[in-house]
Amino acid sequence: MEQAMIEIINGLLCTDTDKIRASTAALMKAYETPESLLCLVHVVNTNKETQIRHYAAVLLNKRLSKLRQWLTVPAEHKAAIKRDMLQALVAEEEKSVRNAVAQFVATLVKHEADKTGSWMPELLNYIFERCSSADPKESERGSSTYATLTAAAPDQFSVHMETICQLFSNVLLAAETQGDLTTSTVSNMITGTSYLLPFIAGNTATEQTVVKVLPLVTKALQAIALKGNPERFLAVFDIFDSMVQYVPHLLTNVKLVLEFCLMTASNRQIEDGIRVPVIAFLGSLVHTKKKAIVKQKLLEPTLAVIFEIMCTETDPDDDEDYFVDESSNRPLTAAMQTLDLLAIHMPPEKLIAPLLQLLEPALQNPDPMRRSAAYHSMGMIAEGCSETISHKYLKVMLNIIKSGIVDSAPEVRVAAFFALGQFSEYLQPEIAKYAPLILPVLFDYLHQLVVELRGGQPEPKSVSRMFYALDTFCENLGEEIVPHLPILMERLFEILDPKNSAKIREYALCSVSSASEAAKEHLAPYFPRIFEILKTFLLKDVSEEMAPLRLQAIDTLASITRVLGKEHFLPLANDTKNYCLMMLEEGPNDPDFRRAIYGLIGALSFVVNEGMAEVFPQVIPRLIQTVISTEEVELCLPDKPERDLIIEAASADDEIDLENTDDEDDDELDGYQVENDFIVEKEVAISTLRDFAAETGAAFAPYLQTAFENVYKTLDHAADDIRTASATALCEFVAALNRSGDTAGVTRACEILIPKFSAMMRNDESEEVLVHLLDEVGQLFRTNKQPAMPNQECAELIYGCIRDSFQHKMTCQFNDQSGGGGDDDDSEEESEHADMILENAANLVASFGFALDPQTFSLYFGRLYHFLAQKLAKAKKNDQPEHRAYIYGTLADSFQSLGSCSATYFDTVCPLFLTGANDTDPKSRQNSYYALGELVMHSEEKSFESYPTILQTLSDAIARETAPSALDNICGAVARLILTNVQAVPLIAVLPVFLSHLPLREDFEEYDAVLKTFHLLYTQAAPSIVDHIEQMLYVILQALQLKQITDKDVINNAVEFVKVVRAHHPDKFNNVANSNPEMCQFVQSL
Repeated sequence: MEQAMIEIINGLLCTDTDKIRASTAALMKAYETPESLLCLVHVVNTNKETQIRHYAAVLLNKRLSKLRQWLTVPAEHKAAIKRDMLQALVAEEEKSVRNAVAQFVATLVKHEADKTGSWMPELLNYIFERCSSADPKESERGSSTYATLTAAAPDQFSVHMETICQLFSNVLLAAETQGDLTTSTVSNMITGTSYLLPFIAGNTATEQTVVKVLPLVTKALQAIALKGNPERFLAVFDIFDSMVQYVPHLLTNVKLVLEFCLMTASNRQIEDGIRVPVIAFLGSLVHTKKKAIVKQKLLEPTLAVIFEIMCTETDPDDDEDYFVDESSNRPLTAAMQTLDLLAIHMPPEKLIAPLLQLLEPALQNPDPMRRSAAYHSMGMIAEGCSETISHKYLKVMLNIIKSGIVDSAPEVRVAAFFALGQFSEYLQPEIAKYAPLILPVLFDYLHQLVVELRGGQPEPKSVSRMFYALDTFCENLGEEIVPHLPILMERLFEILDPKNSAKIREYALCSVSSASEAAKEHLAPYFPRIFEILKTFLLKDVSEEMAPLRLQAIDTLASITRVLGKEHFLPLANDTKNYCLMMLEEGPNDPDFRRAIYGLIGALSFVVNEGMAEVFPQVIPRLIQTVISTEEVELCLPDKPERDLIIEAASADDEIDLENTDDEDDDELDGYQVENDFIVEKEVAISTLRDFAAETGAAFAPYLQTAFENVYKTLDHAADDIRTASATALCEFVAALNRSGDTAGVTRACEILIPKFSAMMRNDESEEVLVHLLDEVGQLFRTNKQPAMPNQECAELIYGCIRDSFQHKMTCQFNDQSGGGGDDDDSEEESEHADMILENAANLVASFGFALDPQTFSLYFGRLYHFLAQKLAKAKKNDQPEHRAYIYGTLADSFQSLGSCSATYFDTVCPLFLTGANDTDPKSRQNSYYALGELVMHSEEKSFESYPTILQTLSDAIARETAPSALDNICGAVARLILTNVQAVPLIAVLPVFLSHLPLREDFEEYDAVLKTFHLLYTQAAPSIVDHIEQMLYVILQALQLKQITDKDVINNAVEFVKVVRAHHPDKFNNVANSNPEMCQFVQSL
């Protein structure tokens, strides 16, 4: 039989497909005989040909890889296989065969793990003897086996960790004594031990050994790096990644590890394949050990090395995205990505100050690469340090960027445009007020570009970054863009000239899209000309060169459709619908194209509303198909010879199904990767279903359950964007049920969603997902009120998520175990992303109350108030105005839901707000004024004895306050005091001051309280307000005229008040109505 098996193996190793298939069939037939496995074992041990022995071991591993297959082997055969394979492991000289044997032995170790009389001691003895041998060949053999076995079955070694780690230490110490830490034995031991690190936590002796040997590991890594073998270095460098992920508390000597990384990263003699992963690791290390790094003053040298890399490394693809390609092997890209991570995870003030010391001389340096690096750095920190830059550095940095845009060096201009784009994206809304400073520079550049293109010059390298800056700046301007529209559109129409390249016209169409998002209906005068241009691209068939332009034209039309208004777009709706349906059926089979069509269809729902019903039968099944598709997950198997695939296919038909053997990890996603275009298509499909739920009313009702069920399945998707889009869509589906009057449906849906959302908030590893979910759950409660809280269990889940977010116990709130401070460290600063979690958790406290009755909410509020008070005290101590502001705001927003239960907390919280009224931060003062009014209004009688104190505080405040929104909230607070107890307010003294600070300036929502106060005063205190009626009337009419009141109920109440005054005081009404021509015209329109 052995000779027949050797012939089968030779047949499998040949290149003839037919012979491979025949040999595979023969192998499957041979497997029907139990002795076939023993035969393969014998071949491994005795055959003289390396290739035959190697493939025999591979076949054994393939055949017995599943536990269910091993269980069918007779007991005496199992014993023989284990005995003989261990013998082969000992005797085999060829490394490739030994590795294949070790892989098979590891498989058997897993299968035999729970059996009595395990053969693990024999294996360990083999490893220990050889790893400790003075013979380099023997020690390499033992360490290679160790690395192979621990990679395949790490959990089986966990009970022997103490002994194994001692061996690890001994091998490294011996290598150091011999003066060579770069041997294969050392590399194998480090690699093998990295697989075991997830299992050592809690084993004190083992942990101490790892800590003790860390300097030697670092020394070995340094020596291996200098030898210049990237593949080998990466294998051993994984031990640091494993430590960060599984046992970060063992990285006690942060300085040692960081200095090694900085030395390696900055050494340009070392290959990029080694430097790049080390640079990337810096981001993980700083995130993990940020307290220790700040405490030991290691951030400054880290920034210095990163910045120097950015200054000295060139990037051959300057026109490409700098940081989206996480697989890039260029030091410059890795350095920029690492700086981005530092900005996200470090306290901003700790990062910005030392970085500015590097940027200032670089900006003045004659070397354009240094100036370019400075602008890149400014751009990269924009996301992570957005609030700090907005409040302290924005004007200075924008002026610097403005200089960079006109720099003589093209690479500097590219970097400056990049920085401006990043600022425009992340520093909203503060950056919008600098439009007069920035837009003229961009418009001048556009004009110069047009001149150059007309002169036949090539497109400059900086053009893509310029449009990136223009687009991000414009799309967030809102109505601030309106004065700039004429010159902007003139420039864009010039660039859309058909004589220009398709690429630059694509950029211009994207800018039109961005402008439309800001200008909204103000774009209407330009729409006819825009649409004529778009029509030339919105064709069924286009050339390959024009395909990107068609795609951008669809996106641009979608953006305009959403904002332009029905009166402008409705005449085009039918043609647009027909085009979308045609292209869905006959257009390119491409995820990016489908994504664009889905976006346009979703935009149409804003115009057509329930009229979308006629296209839903064709559209919604396609959307659902995309939602449930797994096309974005692509199987990525390593290259295999055809014979392996044939054997695997044949073996699949031969598998045996036994009970109680389904404990194997058959569903692991190893070997899969996510394809980005399909991800974006899925995200837009989900968002389009959300748009339908929001905009099409009853037309979407028949599809609501199907949409809910299928989108719900994507909440566990690997991509963060899919999880967040799905959560948003599901909340909108619930809102659609609520709008339809199906409160029982709301409750049923929330019975499903709240436990799921709670689990996601608790377990998701992404900070962005947690921030998003905290916000979405809050909106869910505010929109749907008490039907959204099905039972007490759900309330407890939400309470637990809020509490644990405050206590940094959610999975994504990484607990830095570096000893640099803990939860009780009042001086601890957080990154801005970490702060967003706390802020959204605080906001959820107030939203939580909308889903509960006042008594129940009071119980939870009392338990959560402790955390809010702690955070407020810390924010005062550390001078964190943004934190103080949102905590005051959260408390203020909670009183509406607490209702009369607010009185329970009056004595506790009122002094906080009285103190807050004197805060140095305008937003904190504003929220404190608002909170005083809300507290009084909902506490009612409990507050009456405090009226003099509160009124005096507000009187002092209004005399000195200069912030417009804060002044508005003082007026709102006074209005609430009057509404709650008009007799307790000395109107003769208060009313003139109150009215003199009206109309409102910015916070127009306060008109609701102001208007109600006017009604009350008019009906209950008529004699004392006669002299003020004209002033009150003018305030209301001006607010209506300027459309500062947007709530329909408040508008109706305002108009009713005006009519009552006109009926009873026509002379006073006429005085106000005729006070100016605009007012007269407006009153007539009423």
